[in-house]
Amino acid sequence: MVLFSSTRNKIILLLLISALVFTAWQSGAERVYAQVLIGTTNFFVGMAKEDTHIELENINENDKTYQYRVFTRIDGRKGNYPQETGGVMQPFVIVLSWQIFLFFVLKRKPALTSLVMNVGIFLLIQVVFLVFLTGYYNSGVQKYLYTMMLDSFYIFALILVIKDQMLYRVFSKKVAAK
Repeated sequence: MVLFSSTRNKIILLLLISALVFTAWQSGAERVYAQVLIGTTNFFVGMAKEDTHIELENINENDKTYQYRVFTRIDGRKGNYPQETGGVMQPFVIVLSWQIFLFFVLKRKPALTSLVMNVGIFLLIQVVFLVFLTGYYNSGVQKYLYTMMLDSFYIFALILVIKDQMLYRVFSKKVAAK
């Protein structure tokens, strides 16, 4: 069921959804998504290395600032190191806002297909990134790939939005709901 047809109304709706998702994100959804991301990453890392895992820790109670802490072996000794979460997880707000928006402008099946594909792709990219983080001090290749991906999550989110726009023509005069 397509609810909005004018481009102006679609833009207003997308902005409202983005504001609501961002508010929910700041109110605790970030921590929930972080736990999903960490749990998925630890599952895959645990298959390869039994003494390596990632945890989420609160570094500031007042403003609810979190960071990842990687526990692993570095040069044969147990060690750990932090990584801030902001640039890794915040782009998910873009993906989630866009996916909710699609349910208002597309029919249910294409919106659901896009949701599953985009969230799956984005989660997979983030899990791969965190796997590279676990090998940061043990592998030059993982360190290079990690560094290359570090500030790329906003770009990945934008690519997913552009892909959907090209596929479904959401902001054209006539919605091509497949």
